[in-house]
Amino acid sequence: MIRKILIASFLFLNFATLASASQTTDQTLYQTITESEALSLNIVIPAETTTGYKSLEINVAGMGKAPTIKEIFFCKDLKGIIHWDNICTDLASHSTLQTVTPLAPYDPLAHPKRTTDTAVIAFAALTAVAGAGMMRSNVAGKSTSNQQGYLAQLSRGGVLVAGTQLGRGDKGSIWKRPVNQKMDRFVTRSGAAISGFSPLATRILSDGNYQRSLIGPFSLIIYPSSIALGVLASRSLHQQALPPSLTYVLLMMAFGVIDALAGILISVAFTFSVLIGGHLTSLSSVLTVAGVSMLAFTPTLLAGAFRPYRRAVWDFTSLWERATDYLLASILTGWVVQQIVLGLPGLSGLQLPIANHARAIALFAAGLIILRFAMEDFSARLFPQRLILLEPEYRERSISQQIISSLFRVAIFGLIAGKFIGVSAQLFIGIGLFAIPLFMGVFEDRYPKSTKVQKWMPTGIIEMLFMTLVGYFLAMSVQARYPNARTYVLISFIALSIPGLILKLLALFGKDGAEDWKVSRFGKIAYRVLGIVALGTLIYIILSGILVSNNV
Repeated sequence: MIRKILIASFLFLNFATLASASQTTDQTLYQTITESEALSLNIVIPAETTTGYKSLEINVAGMGKAPTIKEIFFCKDLKGIIHWDNICTDLASHSTLQTVTPLAPYDPLAHPKRTTDTAVIAFAALTAVAGAGMMRSNVAGKSTSNQQGYLAQLSRGGVLVAGTQLGRGDKGSIWKRPVNQKMDRFVTRSGAAISGFSPLATRILSDGNYQRSLIGPFSLIIYPSSIALGVLASRSLHQQALPPSLTYVLLMMAFGVIDALAGILISVAFTFSVLIGGHLTSLSSVLTVAGVSMLAFTPTLLAGAFRPYRRAVWDFTSLWERATDYLLASILTGWVVQQIVLGLPGLSGLQLPIANHARAIALFAAGLIILRFAMEDFSARLFPQRLILLEPEYRERSISQQIISSLFRVAIFGLIAGKFIGVSAQLFIGIGLFAIPLFMGVFEDRYPKSTKVQKWMPTGIIEMLFMTLVGYFLAMSVQARYPNARTYVLISFIALSIPGLILKLLALFGKDGAEDWKVSRFGKIAYRVLGIVALGTLIYIILSGILVSNNV
């Protein structure tokens, strides 16, 4: 019997990668050892070894035989425990070793500028979206009959009104078939039924109305396909709580931009698959899955919040507004999507490879939004009446429902913010500042209103640019005063929440009906010039990386 002698200790301790793993799939010298064997060989793993799947090489000599190199695999789990059987249940199973990329830990507080820059853009986007939702709630809260012949959608960009005239597509007899009528009734009645509880759910349900008007029942094919995509994306990771590959992420976004309900189904399927796999076991894993899910359905919701998906075009001014819709919705949505991707390492506590593709994902999202706007315009031109019939009625929400909704939003905000800055007094102060306008908004009708406040409130790209620049200079001021990285991040979190708080409080006292300064001849010119300057400035900020680079 040949006695093997250990003649060398570690030659290297390395991370496995997808590329190297594929090269070692047929490695005959691969093996795992037991803990007792590791102790007998006096193998000691340095304490600073990071979490993930590892390997080490040893020279093994047999009597009368040339030394050979054996590669021993092991893993270090999230609790810091070494597993010589190479099975770390909170990372991956043994059978998935060759397809899993080991991930190093990521601490948001160790990247103060990265974390603060993300907060700047997050607060800017939250303020812009909240402002759009607040203005639209005045319309959504009042029940209006679908049979009135008008489909009205109020946005900060203007009012969309589509008349009752028949489009070329409306004249087809195929839409009068029972199957189409049943689908139309289901969408409108279901949307109306849940609007009093959750306007967002109604918005998601009716998001695919444009494609229902185009292809009728065939639009339903996307829903089972979305469930399958969510399951496949999770199985490609062996049901781990991690972002899937770039291809799956892009597919998930594409389905979600086509129809927000499809994005929700992808998210539900992906989440349940991870849960069934036993990997949804910590707050980090829950938030990581939530972050991945957001990529599936938030782009289309963000774009609709930034600018209206449909707008009637009848003259140069309306054409200018429509072109602005395309540009702003795509640019702003892409930018926010980039920040979601770059924020995933902070949620998971791991350096995720998907963050390296943040800019590519953002560009893809922007392209999808342009395509979605074009499809909406095409549908509105051919099927104006079908779009009217498919639009659900929005019922008034009860005060209790609004309070519950606000509590849920505050809880989500607190959980996400806590992952980035940790539990501290600053976290609770920031949560309080975020919650104040939400709960005050429940009683919005009871406050005195002024058209002057509404007239001079920044809106659209001006608001987004204002919040971004103010946040940037606030962060610079805090950094100059507090050079310590942790203090800088904590103080910045509070400082960045103040401008948005002020704007949201002012919006509560604004009254619709103020004279639009853009109506005059001078106002039209000034509006367009300011819009171009603001758009150019925002594009420069995005592309130059002044605020955020594409690196984690």
